[in-house]
Amino acid sequence: MPTQNVNITQAQAEFIRLSVESGDYNNASELVREALRLLKEHKDEHRARVEHLRGELQKGMDDFEAGRYTELNTEEDFHAMSEDVRRRGRERLAKEHDALRTKAQ
Repeated sequence: MPTQNVNITQAQAEFIRLSVESGDYNNASELVREALRLLKEHKDEHRARVEHLRGELQKGMDDFEAGRYTELNTEEDFHAMSEDVRRRGRERLAKEHDALRTKAQ
């Protein structure tokens, strides 16, 4: 495995020392490898979330351009739509809960 020199702060060096002394890691290299693995995992998850959001945004833009949207002109329109969304959400959660309960039996 190639050797790589890096500069770290005193606080980082202390964290490494304490982590090794506590037995969490066998040595500094093991800790650094774990830290890099977690950083890569975090970046991969972030990238996936961004791609998912871009896809959802595109769906919304496509719906808007195709005229599939509802105009809310008054506060009452907004409240009615909000209540409908909440009602449908509660119904969906209840169905999922029932399905999980049935599956568990």
